[in-house]
Amino acid sequence: MKFRYPLFILLLALAFSSSPIRAQSNYTEAAIYNIGIGSIFSGIGAVINKKPEEKFGRVLFKGMAQGALGGYLVFESKVIAGRIAKDRDLTYGWPAKFVNSAGTSIIENAASNRNFWEQWNLNIGFNRIEFHTRDRLQVKYRIQPVAFLLTAYTAVQNKFKPGLSIRVGEFVFSGNNYYNNKNISFRGAAIGTAIILNPETGGFNYNTVSHEMIHVFQYHDFNVLNTYMNKPLQEFSESSGFFKEMNKIFHYDMNIFIFAGLYKMEHFGDDLQTFDGYYSNYFEREAYLFSSDN
Repeated sequence: MKFRYPLFILLLALAFSSSPIRAQSNYTEAAIYNIGIGSIFSGIGAVINKKPEEKFGRVLFKGMAQGALGGYLVFESKVIAGRIAKDRDLTYGWPAKFVNSAGTSIIENAASNRNFWEQWNLNIGFNRIEFHTRDRLQVKYRIQPVAFLLTAYTAVQNKFKPGLSIRVGEFVFSGNNYYNNKNISFRGAAIGTAIILNPETGGFNYNTVSHEMIHVFQYHDFNVLNTYMNKPLQEFSESSGFFKEMNKIFHYDMNIFIFAGLYKMEHFGDDLQTFDGYYSNYFEREAYLFSSDN
């Protein structure tokens, strides 16, 4: 059974990601969702990246099993990020980031048809630090270009907060230049991997920091989709010296387009001025679930 054109499976997985389970009301449903998505996306990627001599069933099972483990760690990372709001303590930022990076790394390894321990990726804003451990330890640094451009765009219009950024492990800015509609009030926003905190809506708020960190983690939830392009990117690298050099510098974070598209779809037809309308969006509901201090 060949899967040279696996678009229909990808569409199936994306349909699952916006299914009725999005109405998360408790941590159990959130855990099921994160584990399920990690498992499904990893299984699909493992099949796409399998070698011709490998058995389909074994590759699929291994990918889904490892992806489920990664999905559980992603869920736990969001729980830890939620402690920022519940305990009023920013020191949970880095532990949450490390656990999230471990979870997304396992999912990416699974989708790349690798053993779960072969590569670990630490995402700090638009920076991606890769630890390759298969044969010998190698550390590589690459830039996520879309996240870089979004961070630069955010930096131009807002004030960088270096102390806060160091404490939580993300690029944090202060300002109110986000919505073109000035009638929309917001406490914070996540632009790719950059976080904006609005100083004009009540000052510093731990819940807002926690909420926006969850959105950054949601951005990384879809990193796994980039592994679906492993084979074409490898072929480009082998046929083009220029692209081979670019591939050493950049990790192409095309996942932003899927994430942004699904986010917009979740808000389609909703009244964003009301609580129920705004939080009918799965991504907002999940961020609210973890960052609420109730």
